[in-house]
Amino acid sequence: MKILLIHCHYRLPGGEDAVFAAERALLESHGHQVVVYERSNEEAAHGPAKLLLPLHAIWNRRAAREVKDLIAREKPDAVHIHNTLLLLSPAVVRAAKQSGVPVVQTLHNFRLFCPNGILLRAGKVCEDCPHHGLTCALRHRCYRGSLLQTAVVAAAYALHRRLGTWRGVTMVALTEFDRRKLLEFNHERPMFDAGRLVVKPNPVGVEPREILPWADRKPQMVFAGRLEELKGLPTVLEAWRLLGEDAPDLLVAGEGPLGDRARQEAGPKVHFLGQLTPAELHRHMAESRAVVAASLCYESFALVPAEAHLLGTPVLASDLGNVGASVRPGIDGLRFAPGDAKALAGAVKALCAMQFDCNAIAAAARRAYSEKENYRALLRLYAKEER
Repeated sequence: MKILLIHCHYRLPGGEDAVFAAERALLESHGHQVVVYERSNEEAAHGPAKLLLPLHAIWNRRAAREVKDLIAREKPDAVHIHNTLLLLSPAVVRAAKQSGVPVVQTLHNFRLFCPNGILLRAGKVCEDCPHHGLTCALRHRCYRGSLLQTAVVAAAYALHRRLGTWRGVTMVALTEFDRRKLLEFNHERPMFDAGRLVVKPNPVGVEPREILPWADRKPQMVFAGRLEELKGLPTVLEAWRLLGEDAPDLLVAGEGPLGDRARQEAGPKVHFLGQLTPAELHRHMAESRAVVAASLCYESFALVPAEAHLLGTPVLASDLGNVGASVRPGIDGLRFAPGDAKALAGAVKALCAMQFDCNAIAAAARRAYSEKENYRALLRLYAKEER
């Protein structure tokens, strides 16, 4: 098959970029021809392009024309769109549809219904925009704290909702939790065809390795992610303060806006490793008793818990959204009330007193996130199951 992949990179690399690259590599490794149309918001970071960005975010005529021309020239069997914010605009979705090829779009977040994409405001889950309209985002300046930028994003999605831009497009939710939420929101404010929403998890890249038994693991836990409020880092640090001398060692992997403050406030059992390569992070996860996922938002896909489970490592997860849904209590981890440091401290103690079958955890994760199943799911999306 020949597949056209469309993606707009954020100025700072993120998970969506990694998924775009991983799915491209997966298709190419199976012999498919991949054509790519990709741009970066960095192109509009300065000068005249920056001044035009608000217009381009709503309707980028040039990008739409280039996509049409590319489809006419390359004649792909399907078009798979990842991110269009900000530079590409949803106009490229319309352009692909009008070219008559099957179109797929992965919903990496909840941006169709929420300008900031993560259904979070003031550190708490917020569903005002899906239920009461995008004017709620304007009132709270939900996109980067800016009224103007929020207005641009809200205008783009309000316009394309009216135009039916996503009608006839196969929409991809990353998890069953996301699917249920998106269908709930779409019922109130229709954006896409409900019958065309399917679930396909992101690919999860973990190199195969021997799974360490529970008894052979170091008495330590890992927190991995951006060091910021919405990932629950303050909750984790407070829980370790409450545990005091009874706390296991905590390895903190990542960087972010709370990094400096966290280093100053952390106790002696907390060790900051900085930004690690995936291989380095997975090595620490594989030899630890648990990974702590303390997110305060729904998350679009629970990547860190998925990586941990592939390594046979239990997860201590906040009982919220995709992070909470990724854990089967007592089987591959425990849950705790989100944002509740005391509850997390209790969960740490409880988990340390338990025994887990690490090989069984890894085996279940391999079934859920196998490369083979991910590849077959992509082909089903493109309506051409491999024979």
